[in-house]
Amino acid sequence: MKLLRSLLFIVLALMVISALAAPGFIGPKVEEIWKQQLGRLQGGNSTGYERGWFGAETNTEVALPDGTTQLNTEIHHGPVLLTSKGPRLGVVYTETRLELDQLQPELRAQLESIYGALQVSPVVLETLVTADNRVLNTLRLDPFKNTGPLGELEFDGGEIAVSTDYSGAVLNGVVELGSLRHIREGIEVLFTEPLEGEFEYMPGEGGNAELRLSLLRAESDSGPVQLRDVTLDLTLEELAAQTLKVISDLKLPTVDSATPITSVRQQMTLPRIKTADLGHYLRVLLPAPERNWAREMSRPLRLEQQLAIQSRNGPVLVDADIDWRGMRKSSRRGASEIDQWLKPLVGSMTVSAAEQALLQSPLVGQAMLLRDYGLLIEDKGELQMYLKVNRGQLEVNGEQLPADLIVMALTGRF
Repeated sequence: MKLLRSLLFIVLALMVISALAAPGFIGPKVEEIWKQQLGRLQGGNSTGYERGWFGAETNTEVALPDGTTQLNTEIHHGPVLLTSKGPRLGVVYTETRLELDQLQPELRAQLESIYGALQVSPVVLETLVTADNRVLNTLRLDPFKNTGPLGELEFDGGEIAVSTDYSGAVLNGVVELGSLRHIREGIEVLFTEPLEGEFEYMPGEGGNAELRLSLLRAESDSGPVQLRDVTLDLTLEELAAQTLKVISDLKLPTVDSATPITSVRQQMTLPRIKTADLGHYLRVLLPAPERNWAREMSRPLRLEQQLAIQSRNGPVLVDADIDWRGMRKSSRRGASEIDQWLKPLVGSMTVSAAEQALLQSPLVGQAMLLRDYGLLIEDKGELQMYLKVNRGQLEVNGEQLPADLIVMALTGRF
């Protein structure tokens, strides 16, 4: 028995010594891997790496479109790691936060308009490297409740978790975002149930993602709107270096609103787009008080879209195939603004709708004008229009028309 106790004591002592000694061996390897991974990050630059026995600290300067910002990372060496979710065995655990003092003023102002005055970073990236060399990245968004110029905003927080290895061969992840509520002047203008989803990505090949939202409730100009069981499916395929094919499928199967609309489905395909151009147009989707559309639409964009709207008065179908060449060259002198926009455009659009669906919708004014001028053809209770553009030449239902005329009709400015 004494021998057994002695052996147990020796084993425990060796375990303690190993746990205390291991960080000294792991630390240099962690620094090497950290700098190697940082070298893969475009626009990333380490401004210092201070290594201790049980951990390290480093700052990283990241280039953004409008300047630079700085991140602070605390690194903890294994084998025993104290993570935000409790003790874990692994090689390394890091927590990366925004350096608020070094944050771009515009970015800090945007964050504080949502979170209020910031004392700590509301965004934290946690990275855990396990003993089997799996890398678990978790982007954590803190919850907030803030009252400001926009009204009262409340968010339950969320996480985006990604699992991969050192090479990044396969990325699997989950998205979990909590409820969002917006109250303005005592009236709830937006409420969402938690958003959930999964995604998978294989570098060099592509990936897919699915997002699900069980309920979205909002106030619109025409009254309250409630959407149930919303899903968004995304598929991405890498065609060549820095070139992608993107397919999105948005389904709104249940729409309750003051309008007759009962469901919506939109399928959109970008057959071939450069990564930089895709990033540019994703930024354009973000809200902004003013936009210079000539500059925003300077990049090329090929887009195929099918929109199907079901209503209590019948269906509305819109198919569009657009090849926008961009406006990189200076405009021709003397050309009208509409001609300048149509010159780099090739595409077609087909509209087919039940007559009552258009005449009992917010588009009734434009629909009646287009019908009266023969631009919407009526056939057995259905209104149709086929529009074709070919580098400045505009055809509607097979007849060539001045571009100014059709634009005035579509915008109701006859």
